Amino acid sequence: MRMTNVLEQKRLARERAIDGLVAQACAKGGCEDRLYWTLVWDLEMAPITTNMKQLEEIGHIPASPSQLDSASLPKAIRELSERLASLGIFMMRTDHLPDFEFYDRLMRHVLVEEVRDLPPSEGVVEWIDLGAGELSEDLESAADGVQRDASLPTPDHPRWRVQKGDSKKMCKSA
Repeated sequence: MRMTNVLEQKRLARERAIDGLVAQACAKGGCEDRLYWTLVWDLEMAPITTNMKQLEEIGHIPASPSQLDSASLPKAIRELSERLASLGIFMMRTDHLPDFEFYDRLMRHVLVEEVRDLPPSEGVVEWIDLGAGELSEDLESAADGVQRDASLPTPDHPRWRVQKGDSKKMCKSA
Protein backbone atom coordinates (compact mmCIF):
# COMPACT_ATOMS: atom_id res chain seq x y z
CA MET A 1 0.00 0.00 0.00
CA ARG A 2 1.33 3.44 -0.87
CA MET A 3 2.39 5.79 1.90
CA THR A 4 -0.30 8.36 1.10
CA ASN A 5 -3.01 5.68 1.28
CA VAL A 6 -1.81 4.43 4.65
CA LEU A 7 -1.64 7.93 6.10
CA GLU A 8 -4.96 8.99 4.60
CA GLN A 9 -6.68 5.90 6.05
CA LYS A 10 -5.21 6.72 9.45
CA ARG A 11 -6.34 10.35 9.18
CA LEU A 12 -9.86 9.29 8.28
CA ALA A 13 -9.98 6.73 11.11
CA ARG A 14 -8.78 9.36 13.57
CA GLU A 15 -11.38 11.88 12.38
CA ARG A 16 -14.17 9.28 12.59
CA ALA A 17 -13.12 8.32 16.12
CA ILE A 18 -13.07 11.96 17.25
CA ASP A 19 -16.41 12.60 15.51
CA GLY A 20 -17.82 9.63 17.45
CA LEU A 21 -16.58 11.00 20.76
CA VAL A 22 -18.10 14.42 20.01
CA ALA A 23 -21.40 12.82 18.96
CA GLN A 24 -21.54 10.72 22.15
CA ALA A 25 -20.86 13.81 24.24
CA CYS A 26 -23.55 15.79 22.40
CA ALA A 27 -26.08 12.99 22.88
CA LYS A 28 -25.40 12.97 26.62
CA GLY A 29 -25.39 16.75 26.96
CA GLY A 30 -21.69 16.71 27.79
CA CYS A 31 -18.70 18.65 26.55
CA GLU A 32 -19.06 19.38 22.86
CA ASP A 33 -15.63 20.91 22.34
CA ARG A 34 -13.95 19.07 19.44
CA LEU A 35 -10.48 20.17 20.58
CA TYR A 36 -11.09 18.53 23.97
CA TRP A 37 -12.14 15.24 22.36
CA THR A 38 -9.22 15.43 19.93
CA LEU A 39 -6.85 15.60 22.88
CA VAL A 40 -8.65 12.73 24.62
CA TRP A 41 -8.32 10.58 21.51
CA ASP A 42 -4.74 11.55 20.72
CA LEU A 43 -3.38 11.23 24.26
CA GLU A 44 -5.48 8.43 25.73
CA MET A 45 -7.32 6.40 23.12
CA ALA A 46 -5.34 6.26 19.86
CA PRO A 47 -3.84 2.85 19.11
CA ILE A 48 -0.36 2.07 20.42
CA THR A 49 2.46 1.41 17.96
CA THR A 50 6.15 2.21 17.53
CA ASN A 51 7.81 4.62 15.14
CA MET A 52 9.56 1.59 13.61
CA LYS A 53 6.19 -0.02 12.83
CA GLN A 54 4.99 3.28 11.36
CA LEU A 55 8.05 3.37 9.09
CA GLU A 56 7.42 -0.23 8.00
CA GLU A 57 3.79 0.62 7.16
CA ILE A 58 4.95 3.24 4.67
CA GLY A 59 7.47 0.84 3.15
CA HIS A 60 10.68 2.07 4.78
CA ILE A 61 12.82 -0.54 6.48
CA PRO A 62 15.87 1.27 7.86
CA ALA A 63 19.22 -0.48 7.60
CA SER A 64 20.52 -2.11 10.72
CA PRO A 65 23.42 -0.18 12.28
CA SER A 66 25.63 -3.24 11.76
CA GLN A 67 25.02 -3.01 7.99
CA LEU A 68 26.37 0.53 7.73
CA ASP A 69 29.88 1.86 7.32
CA SER A 70 31.10 5.45 7.54
CA ALA A 71 30.41 5.99 3.82
CA SER A 72 26.78 4.76 3.89
CA LEU A 73 25.83 6.18 7.30
CA PRO A 74 25.13 9.82 6.23
CA LYS A 75 22.69 8.67 3.53
CA ALA A 76 20.95 6.32 5.97
CA ILE A 77 20.58 9.16 8.49
CA ARG A 78 19.15 11.50 5.84
CA GLU A 79 16.69 8.89 4.54
CA LEU A 80 15.55 7.98 8.04
CA SER A 81 15.06 11.61 9.11
CA GLU A 82 13.09 12.34 5.93
CA ARG A 83 10.85 9.26 6.33
CA LEU A 84 10.20 10.21 9.94
CA ALA A 85 9.36 13.77 8.85
CA SER A 86 6.86 12.37 6.33
CA LEU A 87 5.15 10.82 9.37
CA GLY A 88 5.19 14.12 11.27
CA ILE A 89 8.08 12.99 13.48
CA PHE A 90 11.02 15.37 13.96
CA MET A 91 14.25 15.23 15.92
CA MET A 92 16.08 17.81 17.99
CA ARG A 93 19.22 18.19 20.11
CA THR A 94 21.22 15.55 18.25
CA ASP A 95 24.55 17.33 17.70
CA HIS A 96 26.20 15.92 20.82
CA LEU A 97 26.06 12.41 19.37
CA PRO A 98 28.50 11.08 16.76
CA ASP A 99 26.68 9.81 13.66
CA PHE A 100 26.92 6.11 14.47
CA GLU A 101 25.81 6.55 18.09
CA PHE A 102 22.92 8.77 16.91
CA TYR A 103 21.70 6.19 14.38
CA ASP A 104 22.27 3.26 16.73
CA ARG A 105 20.34 4.93 19.56
CA LEU A 106 17.42 5.64 17.23
CA MET A 107 17.30 2.11 15.89
CA ARG A 108 17.85 0.18 19.12
CA HIS A 109 15.99 2.36 21.61
CA VAL A 110 13.99 5.34 20.40
CA LEU A 111 12.13 3.99 17.37
CA VAL A 112 11.02 0.85 19.18
CA GLU A 113 9.43 2.67 22.14
CA GLU A 114 5.65 2.64 22.26
CA VAL A 115 3.87 5.77 21.01
CA ARG A 116 0.32 6.68 20.04
CA ASP A 117 -0.35 6.03 16.36
CA LEU A 118 -1.20 9.52 15.14
CA PRO A 119 -1.02 10.31 11.44
CA PRO A 120 0.61 13.56 10.39
CA SER A 121 -2.01 16.28 10.37
CA GLU A 122 -2.33 19.89 11.36
CA GLY A 123 -1.37 20.29 14.98
CA VAL A 124 0.01 16.75 15.29
CA VAL A 125 3.81 16.74 15.52
CA GLU A 126 5.95 14.28 17.42
CA TRP A 127 9.37 15.40 18.64
CA ILE A 128 12.23 13.05 19.42
CA ASP A 129 14.54 14.88 21.81
CA LEU A 130 17.87 13.11 21.87
CA GLY A 131 19.21 15.58 24.41
CA ALA A 132 16.73 14.64 27.12
CA GLY A 133 18.54 13.68 30.29
CA GLU A 134 21.87 15.09 29.10
CA LEU A 135 23.78 17.75 31.00
CA SER A 136 23.56 21.16 29.34
CA GLU A 137 27.35 21.43 28.96
CA ASP A 138 27.36 18.08 27.11
CA LEU A 139 24.75 19.37 24.70
CA GLU A 140 26.67 22.56 23.99
CA SER A 141 29.64 20.77 22.50
CA ALA A 142 28.95 19.01 19.24
CA ALA A 143 30.44 15.54 18.91
CA ASP A 144 33.34 15.55 16.45
CA GLY A 145 32.13 18.85 14.97
CA VAL A 146 28.69 17.42 14.16
CA GLN A 147 26.17 20.06 13.09
CA ARG A 148 23.29 17.70 12.34
CA ASP A 149 20.39 19.63 13.91
CA ALA A 150 20.60 22.42 11.32
CA SER A 151 20.15 19.91 8.48
CA LEU A 152 17.31 17.87 9.98
CA PRO A 153 13.76 18.33 8.67
CA THR A 154 11.54 20.70 10.67
CA PRO A 155 7.73 20.94 10.74
CA ASP A 156 7.78 24.57 9.57
CA HIS A 157 9.59 23.70 6.32
CA PRO A 158 7.12 23.72 3.38
CA ARG A 159 8.07 20.17 2.38
CA TRP A 160 6.94 18.77 5.72
CA ARG A 161 4.14 21.17 6.66
CA VAL A 162 0.70 19.60 6.83
CA GLN A 163 -1.90 21.75 5.14
CA LYS A 164 -4.87 23.01 7.07
CA GLY A 165 -8.00 21.00 6.51
CA ASP A 166 -11.58 22.08 6.86
CA SER A 167 -12.41 22.83 10.45
CA LYS A 168 -15.00 20.54 11.97
CA LYS A 169 -18.13 22.06 13.40
CA MET A 170 -19.29 21.29 16.89
CA CYS A 171 -22.75 19.86 17.41
CA LYS A 172 -25.42 22.48 17.78
CA SER A 173 -26.90 23.33 21.11
CA ALA A 174 -30.56 22.41 21.44
